Amino acid sequence: MLDEPTLFVGVDWASTEHQVCILGPSGPIQKSFPHDGLGLGAMVDWLLEHAPNPTDIAVAIEMPHGPVVEALMDRGILAFSVNPKQLDRFRDRFGEATVPMLA
Repeated sequence: MLDEPTLFVGVDWASTEHQVCILGPSGPIQKSFPHDGLGLGAMVDWLLEHAPNPTDIAVAIEMPHGPVVEALMDRGILAFSVNPKQLDRFRDRFGEATVPMLA
């Protein structure tokens, strides 16, 4: 059985540059990487600097395939495809406006 990930990562995929955000024990950290071989390698190396065990990292990404996903999976990092329309609908239903205020 796999342990639960300790780092949660979101990747905003783009044609020239990818925005990456890590949510972990030390808070959110953001960085951007170019969409080329060196940039993708640097992105994966950066993630592994924050959690040397690849199974400690869970990445959410809109695309279920392509060079970014392949770079992550080649190094053993878990990648989960998230449908952006479903996420938008989830935000509509459960966004900050529907959360009750704490007294």
